[in-house]
Amino acid sequence: MRLTLASTPCFRYLGAGNAAPGADAFEAFRADVASTYPKCQFVGTVAELPQLPPAAPVLALIAGRTADAPRFFEECLAKGVSQIYLEKPGADSADKLEALRKKAADVGVPVLVGYNKNVAEYTREALTALARRRASDDTHAPLVTLEHCNAFSPGRELVDFLSGPGAEGMLHNMGCHELALAATLFGVTPARVASLTLHSEASEIVPLADGKADWSRVSFTLALSPTDAETPAGAAPTALKFAFDRCGGNFSCVHLGEAAASESFRLPSAEHQAWVDAEAEKDPLIRPYFLQQAPDYRTLKAVFVQHIRAGKTGTPPAVVDIDGAVAALRLADMLRPALLQCWEKGAPWTWHPPSPSPPAAA
Repeated sequence: MRLTLASTPCFRYLGAGNAAPGADAFEAFRADVASTYPKCQFVGTVAELPQLPPAAPVLALIAGRTADAPRFFEECLAKGVSQIYLEKPGADSADKLEALRKKAADVGVPVLVGYNKNVAEYTREALTALARRRASDDTHAPLVTLEHCNAFSPGRELVDFLSGPGAEGMLHNMGCHELALAATLFGVTPARVASLTLHSEASEIVPLADGKADWSRVSFTLALSPTDAETPAGAAPTALKFAFDRCGGNFSCVHLGEAAASESFRLPSAEHQAWVDAEAEKDPLIRPYFLQQAPDYRTLKAVFVQHIRAGKTGTPPAVVDIDGAVAALRLADMLRPALLQCWEKGAPWTWHPPSPSPPAAA
């Protein structure tokens, strides 16, 4: 497999930012790679890559800003890559990601999208427990809550992030992880959403520049229409709860049930948390969620590389391919305006999808 590393405009150690903080560590990394893989190339842009021959597999890993991702994606396709790992969400709307999906399909390039929680241990443990509880009582399936928290400080730090790298918004930038779980594991689609109830006491909006705003925290429950379809998690649920908090700590959970009957499965584990704390103390500037998610990202990427090296086609099972990523953004595109409508209208904090228009008379 060919190994080629290209930077994005935000990663400027190969360009005008070669004296920026961290450049020394990057140069040490580059020297180490060069000593082990002397044919490895480091280039500043995708345009500098040579046109790739079709004989050997070439994996492109795209991890730039979301707004730049479609351009990088198309540039990599034009260079002749054979597989793409695209960092989530891949685009800032489902329609834009769908356009990329079609272009990749036209040239037969499989795409894995970087939703790491589908391979996370806490998710697998929760699904196992859910199956066990459903088997013991198939008439009263527990409510599933998908919770995701970051550890930003309220105020300027949060506002700066939401105005910059997090500008896609809560659902498209942060909550998309849980929406991907909902779409790929629980069979949730916009068509199945019967209603949305906003939990106002656990929700808050932060004003940003230019009259914009975003959620600092938001919690809501989706009531879902029944379906006979089976999902990877078993029977499709009739309700699913979500809880997101930018300033709530550095963890994610799956909760089964409510109050005293609940079970919770957490990322990171106690052992993982100790490692996160130690690494954060060494480098206080690193975002804690990078450390929280690093082992699962390593697993996800390794699974894809092993799949390619084995000569297998498509993407590995139990991961989020570009179809699943489009499904997650379809949910995000629908829920973003729905949640704002609930917030603006107030009690009873409930939204229902508009009824379909009746067919025109002949």
